Amino acid sequence: MMACSGLTCLGAVAVALAAWSARADVRAPGPALPAPRTPEAVLEDRVNAGRHWRLETARGVVHVWVPADYDATTAATVVFVQGYWIDVDQAWTTYRLAQQFALSGVNAMFVAPEAPSAKWEPIAWPSLTELVRSVADRIDVAMPASRLVAVGHSGAYRTLASWLADPTLDTIVQLDALYVEYGLLPWVRASQQHRLVNIVYETGRFSNYLHRRLPSTRRVDGLTLGGLPDTRILYVRTGVGHWELVTDGVAIPLALRAIGVPPVASAPLDLPLGLPPPGDAPAQASWFARPSFSPRFAELAP
Repeated sequence: MMACSGLTCLGAVAVALAAWSARADVRAPGPALPAPRTPEAVLEDRVNAGRHWRLETARGVVHVWVPADYDATTAATVVFVQGYWIDVDQAWTTYRLAQQFALSGVNAMFVAPEAPSAKWEPIAWPSLTELVRSVADRIDVAMPASRLVAVGHSGAYRTLASWLADPTLDTIVQLDALYVEYGLLPWVRASQQHRLVNIVYETGRFSNYLHRRLPSTRRVDGLTLGGLPDTRILYVRTGVGHWELVTDGVAIPLALRAIGVPPVASAPLDLPLGLPPPGDAPAQASWFARPSFSPRFAELAP
C-alpha cells in the first residue's frame, strides 16, 4: 500500500467519514403509524361490541340492544317509542338508535317496540308489562333489576298514555310529544319517584300548561354540551327542530344522561355528541317543512 502524506491521509479520512455519515442517515422505513381513529369509527365499534336482537312478535317487531359491560344489577330498562310516519324498523335504521344509545353511555337495556305510524292505527303495545315480559322471554341476558324508563317522540304520546298506570314506570322522557295533556300531571304528582324530562320544539302550548302546575320544574333553554341538570322535573325549550330531536344524536343522549342512570364502565363519554347527517332524509320529512338551517350548533355551547 502506498503511504500517504499527512494532508492526503486527512482528506481521505474526511471523505470516508462523510460517506459513512450519509449512509447512517439513510434508514430503512419503519412501520407506518396508524391513522387516528375518527369518533364515528369509535362509536361504531362501541355499537358492534354490544348485542342486538330483532324480535318478531304477535304485536310487531321489537328491537333490543345492550352495551358492552352491561350490568343487569344496576341497569335500567329504557323503552323508546317512535312517532308517526315511520315504523320501528325504519326508525331503528334512520334514527340510528343503537348509535344514540351507545353515545349516551348509560347502563341500560334499550327496547324499541312497534308503535302506531299514524293516528288511526291502534296502539301495538297497550301494556308495558306485557312488552317487558315478551322481551324477557326471548333474549338470553338478564333483565334490568332497577328502573323502567319510557322515551317517546311526537305521536308516541298515545302509547305513553296507556303506560302511565304501570306501577313500575318511574321516568318519562318526551321528545316534542306533549300535543295533549294525557295524564302526565297527576302521574308526576303521584310520586316523588316519578321523573319527567320534557324537551320541546313545537309543543309549547300544553307544555306551558303542564309545567305552570308543577312549580318544582327546572327550566332550561337549549341543549348544551355541558349536559342537562339531573332533576326530577325538567323542561327544555329548543330550536333544533321536531325531527332533528330524534336524528341528530344530541337530544336523546343528553336526556338519557340526565335521568340518574349510571354509565357503563367502558362508556365513551368523551365522544362528541351529534351524528353526521344520514345519507337519506327521513321518510317523514316530507310531511313537515324542515328549516334550511338548524340552530343546533348554536345551542351546543359548553
